[in-house]
Amino acid sequence: MYRVTILYPHEEGKRFDLDYYVHKHMPMVTSLLGPFGLKSAEVAEGLPRNGAPPPFVVMASMTFDAIEDFQRGMAQHGREINADLPHYTELKPTVQISRIR
Repeated sequence: MYRVTILYPHEEGKRFDLDYYVHKHMPMVTSLLGPFGLKSAEVAEGLPRNGAPPPFVVMASMTFDAIEDFQRGMAQHGREINADLPHYTELKPTVQISRIR
């Protein structure tokens, strides 16, 4: 199994519309990538610790049996998925691909 994690770093003064992300963006992503072997998807909201902001305001993760499934899905729908970014944030996400052991 493989996990694709999208990390949105905290940056002072930058907006992140969590409601839009959870209720509109992620349902769109799961709808588009579902036929390409998406097994699960979840969104985690970063919380402050000891009065300091979290390193990441949001972390989303998706699992696939094969990384090629994700790559095929993004080849077909990546432009549409990425075009939605301005609707919920100005943050530049980092994508981490991991093998689950």
